Amino acid sequence: MDYLSPEIISGPRHVFPNAKTAIVVFFPYARPDAIPGGAPESLKLSRYLWGADYHKILKERLFSLLEYIEGLFPGVSGRVCVDTTPIMERKLAVQAGIGWQGKNTLLIAGGQGSWGFLGVLLLNIEIEPDLPFEGNMCGNCSRCIDACPTKALEPFRLNCSRCLTTWNIEREGSPPQCVSEAISKTGWAAGCDICQEVCPWNNSPNWGDPELWGNPSMLHTWSAEKLRVTSSQWKKITNGTALRRVRFRHWKQNLELAETSLFK
Repeated sequence: MDYLSPEIISGPRHVFPNAKTAIVVFFPYARPDAIPGGAPESLKLSRYLWGADYHKILKERLFSLLEYIEGLFPGVSGRVCVDTTPIMERKLAVQAGIGWQGKNTLLIAGGQGSWGFLGVLLLNIEIEPDLPFEGNMCGNCSRCIDACPTKALEPFRLNCSRCLTTWNIEREGSPPQCVSEAISKTGWAAGCDICQEVCPWNNSPNWGDPELWGNPSMLHTWSAEKLRVTSSQWKKITNGTALRRVRFRHWKQNLELAETSLFK
């Protein structure tokens, strides 16, 4: 991730110089019927892609919170950060006491597991902080590490260059052979939830907010053959979703790799 240089992730004050407090929020997005690949001949799209674009929903809620705080403390200012802002949300979430960063590098919010979006509201005023989360609850478990098809995971470290999500969401081009083979074998056409699916903390998820679920989408039920759409169709069916991040030419590449899993 070239954009996450050491200078960029040096701390919240890089993006908001007057920051004195970080309010961190965890929005569960798990939904009972979200089973990637559950429909006949369908491919797998990560659960976080199943609803409306979470960036818009989370930003609206955090701006509402900022407006409420501005009413309580005249002169306060803040910065809303949701995913696209270069700060270390997971590290801040641990410091805020929400949970710990697991061996799969994801934030695990105790019994709520890791199926959740993180958002941060930076403020220029000091608020008494919550206690940070101490320790780590992964123990001797290594299910996420063992299950990763490309061995991208080591305890608490992720090799992004071997991660499926890097190549089927973030980066276009020819992925390493191990990634191509894993996409072809597993059918993950956008994102990958394997390390979360095997995590014991996700056995009984806290079902998320229906607003984050969105409406049922053909993306998750159509067969791979039906998803061979045109560029204009792709823009239409991904409108208002986080999957719009994947450009059409990138989707076609993913589709070619992933659909081979259906014939094995």
